[in-house]
Amino acid sequence: MDRHIVCYQIPSFEIALARLDDPSLRNRPVAIASSRAPRVSLQEVSSETQDDGVYPGMSVEEALRLCPSLRILPPIPSRARVTHQDLLGVISRFAPVFEPIRPGQFFLDLTGTTRLFGPAADTAARIEREVIQRYRLPGVAGVGSSKLVSGVAAKLVQPAHLCDVRAGSERVFLAPLLVTVLPGLSQASAKSLVALLEDLNLRTLGEIAQIPLPHFALVFGRHARLLHQWANGIDASPVQPPVERPSVETSLALEPDEVDDTRLLGLLYGLLEELCRTLRRQQRICRQLILTLRHSDHLEVTRCVKLATGTYWEVDMYPCLKGLFFSGFKRRVRLRRMALRAEALAPPQEQLSLFDMEPSATQKNARMRRLAVALDHLRERFGNGAVRWGTNSQVSR
Repeated sequence: MDRHIVCYQIPSFEIALARLDDPSLRNRPVAIASSRAPRVSLQEVSSETQDDGVYPGMSVEEALRLCPSLRILPPIPSRARVTHQDLLGVISRFAPVFEPIRPGQFFLDLTGTTRLFGPAADTAARIEREVIQRYRLPGVAGVGSSKLVSGVAAKLVQPAHLCDVRAGSERVFLAPLLVTVLPGLSQASAKSLVALLEDLNLRTLGEIAQIPLPHFALVFGRHARLLHQWANGIDASPVQPPVERPSVETSLALEPDEVDDTRLLGLLYGLLEELCRTLRRQQRICRQLILTLRHSDHLEVTRCVKLATGTYWEVDMYPCLKGLFFSGFKRRVRLRRMALRAEALAPPQEQLSLFDMEPSATQKNARMRRLAVALDHLRERFGNGAVRWGTNSQVSR
């Protein structure tokens, strides 16, 4: 059975989402960067910047020198994550197996679905139309017999278009393309391999495909077989379904925006209580804690810590959470939103310690845990607002 692989993506995903929120950004040169500091690298650029020579990875300083009208926006990972999940809801209806690559980009394996949905190209077109109708996000799609061919095809078309490379024409399709279009070259080896190909005057994939593999291997060694297969459109890598990583998340929108450390720590402790209460109810412990802070100027900062021991107790997590807060909240710009997520979840395991802690520390932790369980019962019976911590208690914990 012939494979039918589709690469579907929203080009410049973060920029497309920003233009939905602010229509004035349309048809203007836009880039995404974590800040406007001169040495910060651009993460995404819009198609309007190509004529000026601006590309992802370029420094902000150089990009502004080439394109003075460039509008630089901060990334908003939470917005991209939510929209990415919405796109998954559309794609999962058509593809029995799909692989998310990054926010806004997917590989779909439509092998064997022809009798159900029709040809793969028609299915890809249906997905494009539905995403445009629902979310006003124009995308591109490449259809081929492998992830390599479909990924290259999607890179060559503009929204909202589709490129269908029929089985048997992969080598003809790839022949005139430059070697740099290959998405599989690792960053470590790409520069040296491309430089060596240029020295040998091999610039296109068709020129590589014409060289016998034994001759090619004399120069490129262990990379020769893979490069030669790619140049001929051969790629047997499967579409890998996403691995589910359960997590628990809670967030708080601040109204009005807040900058006071004391109040923010108190609100953050409330988020931690809600998170731990959910973990205890689900009987799962957390081994990784992630804190996301969004400033008033839409800049998001994310900090992560791995816990030495899995736990679902506030008294164990709060010292780590407090450190995350102060490491992430260094800009004295008001916060608009805080989000706390627990990952690397597992069933609780009771392990006795051979060398117990000091009696005072053990007794304090036991008291705090009994207090947390008592507060859980009160809030389940009378609501979350039944008991609140005072300011001094929040900061001292």
